[in-house]
Amino acid sequence: MQYPRLSPVLDEYLAMRGNRVSPTTARNEAFVLRRFVANIGDIQVRHLTPQHVERWFYGTNGVMATHKTRDGQTRTPVGPATHNFYRTRLSEFFKYLAKRGLTRADLLQEVRPQRLDVKQRLQPGREMLWAMLDNTSSPRDRAILATFMNTGLRASEVCDLRVGDVDFDSMSLHVRITKSRTEDDLPLTSDLAEELRRWLAIYRTDCIDFDRPIEVADNHFLFPARTGVRYRWRTTEDGGRVQYQAPSTWRPETRLQKVERIVQAALRSVGLPTSHEGGHTLRRAVARIYFDDLNASGEWDSALRMTSALLHHSNTSTTERYLGLDKDRRARDESLRGKSLLGPRTAPASVTTIRRTTPN
Repeated sequence: MQYPRLSPVLDEYLAMRGNRVSPTTARNEAFVLRRFVANIGDIQVRHLTPQHVERWFYGTNGVMATHKTRDGQTRTPVGPATHNFYRTRLSEFFKYLAKRGLTRADLLQEVRPQRLDVKQRLQPGREMLWAMLDNTSSPRDRAILATFMNTGLRASEVCDLRVGDVDFDSMSLHVRITKSRTEDDLPLTSDLAEELRRWLAIYRTDCIDFDRPIEVADNHFLFPARTGVRYRWRTTEDGGRVQYQAPSTWRPETRLQKVERIVQAALRSVGLPTSHEGGHTLRRAVARIYFDDLNASGEWDSALRMTSALLHHSNTSTTERYLGLDKDRRARDESLRGKSLLGPRTAPASVTTIRRTTPN
């Protein structure tokens, strides 16, 4: 009887997952699971024990200690959030093994979820967002920030936009929602329409490849990558050859990468912290501004539902957590702030003295 080893079973699992989840999710899962297998070795699945998993997390070279990676780099211990992310990825893989009858043990019995500190996430206010726009000199980067600030889209959704997705006639922006794998036509705000008109005019004018204009088509990326320094040879009148530097230009067929750097530069320009900040920082900020404006009339539930629709969340509880909202705490604060908790005092009541006695 042939007993399967971890590597081929993992390959089958990742192939299956690749057909069900987004490419980003698939890559993240593959990173964690391949790292796990590389650490414990390509053993037979039947020999996999809870102790293997425990050592990978908490052992001498475990991820929760200072450890070395496969390429020899020294890494600091992962935090509680990363610990729980790794645990979730392993849990899904172990469920797959159990369904196939390859294991019966509770392989995560020694690895419990870690408690997370709830942190107040950065949410720049309205004036800060305007200042970030004004401090951005690149026309493309300014248009990217404006898109974040007027749609509440995720970074991947902004980077996936094409020129043809912008419809000024209907004042709409066609978007593909990453997590739900759905499409939506968002309304173009007046501010965003102005920014995109300005950017597209510059984009179409400046898209030149070695003195040859490139026609920007509807299927080209709305926010393209840019070339670096390029060189080309030119033949002189006497038959010689000289090298010259071509100016940097747009690459309309290449998707922009690392958009968080653009957001971080804008945050830095107004004196805000940049560590672990990116597109979600603007997404949260815009959603909070939108919610507060809607909630000004006191319609909390309606404001929450509309904000949830803006963010394309499947339920409003996700939106509450995302924005750091807590309706019960808000009601508590309103009921107690500046008021007496004990109520008005009445006539003094008799007081019974309690004496401590020693048992016989």
